[in-house]
Amino acid sequence: MSDKKPQAPKPEDSKQAPTPLTPEEKQERSLALDRFITWGLIFVGVYSVFSGLADYINPRPVMNALVDELNTLMPDFNMGTFTGVAFATQMGWIAVTIQAVILALVVWKSRERMQAKKKSWWVPVIGAVISNVISTACIFISLLADPGFQEAINNMANSAK
Repeated sequence: MSDKKPQAPKPEDSKQAPTPLTPEEKQERSLALDRFITWGLIFVGVYSVFSGLADYINPRPVMNALVDELNTLMPDFNMGTFTGVAFATQMGWIAVTIQAVILALVVWKSRERMQAKKKSWWVPVIGAVISNVISTACIFISLLADPGFQEAINNMANSAK
């Protein structure tokens, strides 16, 4: 009998090339990453809608901060406080509703594409762009509808002549 124990293979003896991934495995990994990114972007969208809710339904502080910033950047602007709060609140509710509808459409379309094993990361990106454009438009409409803002614009234009 020999006292020799079987030795484990040395690392340099087992230098085999890793087995390459099949096209199906590559696609599965790619789709898994796509799903992770898509759901991450959707989560950011949900957070964005709910975290901005207070600012949209109570726009007075945000709009006054915007007016203060305009007064700082353009001293000739010289607007007092934002007075169109009721209309801005209505526009805020419209913006939040549109954001929620777009978010629901994004979730629906993303899931549909995921089930079809198609890339879906771009769906929340497009949804975010559309949602932000519409929300920004609602803010500008509220601002432009404020009589004090209109008066400040007219005064600034007249003083430039």
